[in-house]
Amino acid sequence: MSIYYLTKDSWKRLLTGLTETYDIYVLKENENKLFYELLSKEDLSGDGKIIYGKARSVQSLKSFFHLYAEDVSNLKNEKVKRIIIGVKACDLKALAVLDKMFLEGDYIDPFYKEKRDNTIIISSDCTEPRDNCFCTLLGGKPYAEDGFDLNLSPLKEGFIVEAGSDRGKAVINGNKSIFGNEAKETLNEDRARAREKITGKVNNKNKDFDLKAEFWKDLSKKHDSSAWAEHSEACVECGACTVVCPSCYCFLLADMPEKDKFKRVKYQDSCQFSGYARVAGGATPRPELYERFRNRYLCKYDYRPESLGIVACTGCGRCIEACQGGIDKREVIIDVLKRKK
Repeated sequence: MSIYYLTKDSWKRLLTGLTETYDIYVLKENENKLFYELLSKEDLSGDGKIIYGKARSVQSLKSFFHLYAEDVSNLKNEKVKRIIIGVKACDLKALAVLDKMFLEGDYIDPFYKEKRDNTIIISSDCTEPRDNCFCTLLGGKPYAEDGFDLNLSPLKEGFIVEAGSDRGKAVINGNKSIFGNEAKETLNEDRARAREKITGKVNNKNKDFDLKAEFWKDLSKKHDSSAWAEHSEACVECGACTVVCPSCYCFLLADMPEKDKFKRVKYQDSCQFSGYARVAGGATPRPELYERFRNRYLCKYDYRPESLGIVACTGCGRCIEACQGGIDKREVIIDVLKRKK
């Protein structure tokens, strides 16, 4: 295994060198929430305000690969190389869903592929989960197990750095003078204890939500539950839940006039909108709000496992925080599962 220990000074030297080749995005804190920002010279010259631990960011990793609006008339071939640092395990799992959608099957999205091919992802362990985080209810962990190029585990006065891909190993091999020797076993043990502790914190935040392992397998049997309509009464159809969701990928294409030509724009769409999937003549497969509300849950826990072989919810909790109606997905699922009708 390629696992190393870097001091904070060594890590800063590494970042300084990488800025010569890559645009680097890091996490910064604003009003107790984390946002991705482009790494600045000030971040490297002083102590900086880069956040490596804590929890996931406000915007998901999707915002880098599946843009809210994107001109897809022509592939630009810009090949901007970038590194995204501080990605959490929940977003890595969601990225696996997007990869299946846009990189597998009969058609590969060239715009998505170009961004993925030119991006190095450096994930980091959670240290302070948010109240709405529930990755462990889905069998996940608050630290990355796969899907990363490099992973950082904040520890003592530095980081344990683990390679998870050939691209990650290339970064290490290209900076041997910085990485030096692999991490000592005692540091790996310290990381294991820190991970056990943070997992306990997430479990404790979800102690009131009694959901058994692989609960989603029972949701498909609850298509006609009366709970869907009752909980949907709080929904205001704003679509915030799907916008912030790291694994929602629905989109629509629009041809827009531009001087003497047209350009084709891909927009993110939301299954919560009344116009979603509407066809000529105004017909729609889900005319009622509760049907659209139900669809988002079944899409994550039933349709995507069936079609892609993967649960499309990662427990990041963003939809709970963003919901204008105060809907807690965990409460909805529990209510749906316990009802007989």
